[in-house]
Order: sequence, then structure tokens, then C-alpha cells
Amino acid sequence: MSFLTGDSKLDFVGQRGTFAKVSSVLVAASIIAIVLLKLNFGIDFAGGYEIQVKLPGDQSEEKIVAALKGDKISEVRAQTFGSSGDEYLIFVPEQASLSAEQKAGLKTQMNTLAGDPEKVMAWAIAESGESFDVRFGVPVEESALRTAVESVGVEIKDISRGDRVDEPSYKVTLVSIADYIESTLRTKLASEGSERIVQRIEFVGPQVGAELRNQGILAVIYSLVFILLYIAVRFDFSFAPGAIVALVHDVLITLGVFSIFQIEFNLPVVAALLAIVGYSLNDTIVVYDRIRENIPLRRGLKLHDLVNVSLNQTLSRTVLTSGTTLLVVIALLVLGGPMIRAFSIALLIGVIVGTYSSVAIASPVYIALRERAMAKDDVSSKVPKKSGAVTA
Repeated sequence: MSFLTGDSKLDFVGQRGTFAKVSSVLVAASIIAIVLLKLNFGIDFAGGYEIQVKLPGDQSEEKIVAALKGDKISEVRAQTFGSSGDEYLIFVPEQASLSAEQKAGLKTQMNTLAGDPEKVMAWAIAESGESFDVRFGVPVEESALRTAVESVGVEIKDISRGDRVDEPSYKVTLVSIADYIESTLRTKLASEGSERIVQRIEFVGPQVGAELRNQGILAVIYSLVFILLYIAVRFDFSFAPGAIVALVHDVLITLGVFSIFQIEFNLPVVAALLAIVGYSLNDTIVVYDRIRENIPLRRGLKLHDLVNVSLNQTLSRTVLTSGTTLLVVIALLVLGGPMIRAFSIALLIGVIVGTYSSVAIASPVYIALRERAMAKDDVSSKVPKKSGAVTA
């Protein structure tokens, strides 16, 4: 246990070739998985419905999926929610209550009712397809509107009309995916007299999902850029690239695991990635700071030996900090429930890989850049220097 007292003499630098091979394989596998398998985007990014339901009796995720799958819903997922045992989250990805063809058909029917497209004074349909608003420039009866909507194969839930007779306006609420889920589950898995099944409905349109996805990617990129600038100012440029390479290494491997095992990638996972960046950076800065402190204290010591000494001196802090953090993350993973499971998995991977990269990636990159700078100094000055020695 000498590493806990700072007395260890492990040759980390001597293993940098092995570290490079292992990391190259992991990063390459991650990139291939991301390109070929892609990420399993959740509702936050892919768009679709997230519906919380409460079902009486002995139910299961498999029963719910089997009950809902059909012509109306081709793809659906369900997972247990909460600790009561009777609540579930149902995910219907990339699907609105109306298809693109039905939306186009409704617009055509409105033009037909008005007799002239220019007489449709206002037209707005919800992205979820659950309702639409229309205002005509000519009188149109509610019964005619109902017939026109139903001719497209759309079920009407409610129609409300404005006060004007010469230019009538209507708000038409349609039977949505949530309504279909409510009626289907009530018919197949619950009784008619049971309480309301659908407890909460959230819909994210594909455009909003794409925007959230892009913003999440930009958040990670911006964090890396500003970290590069911070380390370049805080230390010097020889240190900064190693930290960035380590952070990119950590993020790619985490994404690779999510892609290979098709774990849902959602907004909490983006938050976890940013936390991983911060955690890994903190560990790297501790090592870098010790290297910088040792440069004037151990003049004449070879660069490899100086970095090894610094890594061994910070090893106890790294092991204890990472160990306690892992205990918390494992507790979140085991006890936190399905809502934060993907978040906990990302943190678990990130803490392990981030600790590894601070030693196996950031420091070797610093050594390579420092040796290159020293070689240039030797050539430019043409003054023989002790090979590999560190100068202030």
C-alpha cells in the first residue's frame, strides 16, 4: 500500500507504449461503433412521446409493449418508473399523432372547404399533431369541417368555435397517441372503472430534438476549447494539448460504450459528459501542478524520471479521490432507479477512464511535446545539453 503514502516507485512512463496501444484500440473501437451502430438517442434528441402511466394489478414492461404495438404504434419501449411498482414510462420515438401525409391531407381539405386557398385566413397545426387551428374567410359549418377532417382518417376529440359567423375560426383537438395509449391499456390491461391511466405526457418534436442534440455537442466542444486556453495560460502550451487529448479520449470511450451497448443517450448523459470533462481535468491539473513544482526542485533530473516522481507523489490522492467518487457513483447506479441509470453509467465510465487518462495519456503527451521543444532548443542554440534533462 505504498501508493497511499506517496512512497510508490511505479514506472508509469516506462509503460507509455502499452498505454498508447490500449488507448488507441479503445478509441478506434469507439469511433467505429459510433459510426456504424450510432448512438441510441432518447426522446430528448430523437423526438417523440414520453408518457407516464399508472396500471393496476400485476403488469410488466413486456405486457405493456405487447399491448401497444400495432398499426398505430410500430415502435414503443416501456420501463418501470418510481418505487411503487405500478407506474411505467412509455416511449414512442420519432412519431407524432399525425403523419406527414395526414397533415398535408388536412391542409388540402381546408382549402377545399374554403373554395379557395386564399380564403383560409389562418392555419396552424401543432408539431405533435394533437390539434390544429384554422380560420376561414367564408362561412364554414362545424359539421362540414368534421366531415372533412374525418375523411383524412383522423379522429376528432373536440371542436371549439370562435364567435364570428362570417369568418369562423375553429380549434380542433384530435385523438392523440396518448389517448390511444390510454384507451388501449384500459381495454387490454385494466378495467373500465379504474382511475386515469395516463399521468403525464411530454412530446419533443424532431426539430427541437435536433436542436438540443446540436447544442449538447457544442457545449462539450466549447468546454474543451476554453479548457485548452485555461491550461495554456495557467501552465504553458506544452501542458495544454495533453489535457485536451485526455479529455477527448475520455469522451470518445464513454460514447463508444453507450453505442456498443445501445444505452439511451439523453440530456442527463450530456450533463454527465461535462462532469466527466471537469473531473478528468481536475485530476490532470493536479498531476501537471506537481510536475511544474518539481521542475525547479529537481534540476538535472531526466524528464521521464521527473514525471514518474510526480505521478507517484500524486498517486495516493488520485486513488483516494477516485475511489470515494466511485462509491457515490455506484450508489447512484444501484439505488438511483431507471431515470438516472444512463447518467450514472456515464459517470462510472468517465471516472474510471478519466483517472486512467490523467496518468496514461496526459503525462506522456506532455513528455513528447516537452522533448520536442528541448530538441529544438538544442538545435537552435547548438550548445550540448544533458540528454533528457529538465530545465526551468
